[in-house]
Amino acid sequence: MKAGSRDRQRRESNSWSWGKKPISYKNCFGTSMVWFTPRIISLVQGYAGLDDIPLIENEQLQRFAEHYPDIDLRTLIRFFVARDQNIKKAKNMLDNYLQFKREKLSKFTEAKAQQILGVGQRSVLMEMGKAKDGTTLILFRGCLIKEGISAEEFGTAMAWFMEQLVKKTGPYTPPRFTIAGATNGINGAPNLPAGKLMGIFKMISTVLGDNFPETCQKVIVFPFPMVGRIFWGLAKLFIDPKTAQKFEFLSGSTKRHAEPHRDFWKWVSQDQCVKGWLGPLEERKEAQVPCWFASSA
Repeated sequence: MKAGSRDRQRRESNSWSWGKKPISYKNCFGTSMVWFTPRIISLVQGYAGLDDIPLIENEQLQRFAEHYPDIDLRTLIRFFVARDQNIKKAKNMLDNYLQFKREKLSKFTEAKAQQILGVGQRSVLMEMGKAKDGTTLILFRGCLIKEGISAEEFGTAMAWFMEQLVKKTGPYTPPRFTIAGATNGINGAPNLPAGKLMGIFKMISTVLGDNFPETCQKVIVFPFPMVGRIFWGLAKLFIDPKTAQKFEFLSGSTKRHAEPHRDFWKWVSQDQCVKGWLGPLEERKEAQVPCWFASSA
């Protein structure tokens, strides 16, 4: 891929209007300072004597931001876009997220998250490198989910994990993630049947959709059986087309530790995957990194 194409992909993947109605807020002061809060942006604008330039050109976004003067504009735009620029709906979504943070995430500890999700390469969730579009690559392995973990516990732990990733992206880059969901079993893992995990899978969808809008760039599930594709074809009739476009279901070997289908490498380079990422646990060494944030091989 040419450098120009890669740069264009990255710009598109980090666009606030990805898959949604675009926001017209160019030529305004806030555009260049989305990592700051509206209060700080306003103070800087006044100090610089640039009152003739709109703080935020989009009137709906301006009105929405007035409710949250101390939340960075980048976050406000994500929730605003997620609810199609509807102030009432965006406010309800953001208020629920803030309540969730206060009541759940603020009391959640890293030790508790490790207990639920696992540690290092034994964790259900692992940050790897970057997808080809520049988004952060996350590995999800359902076979490592432990028996006895409730859907609510797992959902809160995954939200805590995502919250750390959002913080880690830093203030200058919109948080966007590509999730690789490996369905193969792993020797030494719990390998619970899918039927026992349906409650957890539903909770994952709810928690991430409600609290981390406009962060999921793509979900790649592999291997995905033919019967699953038939059901997905029916399910897509009831799903927003823009959301459905984020999913890629690949065929391939269902054997334990099998490599992903060759099409997986359309979106991910091999050097961005942690060494032994699909191998048996007994042949692995624990990653010498805190929690789940591993470096790529």
